[in-house]
Amino acid sequence: MTDTTDRAYPHGKRVAPLYTQAPDQQPGFRSNPWWVMVQEHAVEKEFAANDWALERLKHGASGLLFYLYDHQYLPRILRDIDLRYIQLGLVVEGSGPEVMEALLHHAHNEILPLDQMNGFLNTDPVEIAARTGHWDESKMYDLGELSRLAPPKFKYMCVNANFYGACGASASTQLGLALAHIDFYLEAFGEVGLEQYWLALSAGTHMFEEMAKIRAMRLLWGRLLETYGLPQVHLEIYTETSIQHQSALDVETNLLRAASAAFGAITGGADALQIRPYTAVLGANDAVAERLALNQHYLFAYESFLDRVEDPAAGSYFIETLTQELCESAWEIAQEVREMGGIITALKSNWIQDKIWMEASEAAPSEYLGVNKFPAETGFPEGFVPPAPVSRAAHQKQFAQCAIEPLRAVRWAAALEKEHGKA
Repeated sequence: MTDTTDRAYPHGKRVAPLYTQAPDQQPGFRSNPWWVMVQEHAVEKEFAANDWALERLKHGASGLLFYLYDHQYLPRILRDIDLRYIQLGLVVEGSGPEVMEALLHHAHNEILPLDQMNGFLNTDPVEIAARTGHWDESKMYDLGELSRLAPPKFKYMCVNANFYGACGASASTQLGLALAHIDFYLEAFGEVGLEQYWLALSAGTHMFEEMAKIRAMRLLWGRLLETYGLPQVHLEIYTETSIQHQSALDVETNLLRAASAAFGAITGGADALQIRPYTAVLGANDAVAERLALNQHYLFAYESFLDRVEDPAAGSYFIETLTQELCESAWEIAQEVREMGGIITALKSNWIQDKIWMEASEAAPSEYLGVNKFPAETGFPEGFVPPAPVSRAAHQKQFAQCAIEPLRAVRWAAALEKEHGKA
């Protein structure tokens, strides 16, 4: 036996330690086995948002995501929060540059080096058009301003492909539109902001598909950069367990749905993950549900040891094959969108809307646990009224004045709740 690791076989081949050293990982898999544990809050009152944030940090969250307006006073929201040790997400309604300037002033007053701030500012002109039906060219100028303002570790080129998933797009379509979305920005900005791209994906309950989807997104990103002749850089991928998969009947079953989705996202290599509280479908803040959502992260890390393994799905024949299949189908979709003239043109022509409505209709489940399969006897929580289904024709009529037909988020259990629920 020898106590040195510097050894060679008789023919000169150097021997590498089996566990203490490994070759480079697949392109883009998170470099640290830890993922950012995110929790979100819609800001109404700044001091209340600050109280919420300090409580979430005390319980161990490593990422805070705020939905806010540009007129809200950021220093109140961030009071007593050391931004060196968390990932800060700001989803902005209004002017992104104004919020970024407020953040820079706050960092200056706190004597915080800008290169130690980590996070993202979310203002995505393409997603805004897909969600609201209005394409605002001036929002692209906001991204140009942010390229001059954003600290080096603060992402501002945000691609909200999670919205396509929330509207019922298949994994292939979500990836294909994500790639077309990125392609639109690369065409406009080239290498500007290349290291500050941040992509959001929704995480569904089919865990193997989620693993393959995230792995495929990284390969697609690398392939797209190659076609532009741009250097290979890491793509930050944020995932969230979607309200799309939640039920308002027997809401505790949402804990199981979130666990399946989160496991797929983590093992697929997401850099950050938000596990939505099991009561998120009810629309109310619930401190106990938020704490349980955070505890689910800890179960994956400390009891399932997912923080100890890099790319656990690598080498699995099924996952690797599914990854490749998703890559091929998503690339074809992205190329089809490019041939139309880009993602905004595809939205204006209703090609994307037609595709997602069709996929959502085909994917709608006929059974849902706690709704019409082993239905809950307790009925809906007090004050919750299941929404009535909306047809495509009614949706189009409602938004007939819009230049773009807005995509519509779906929740799989909603129609079944209306039919089988007990109000």
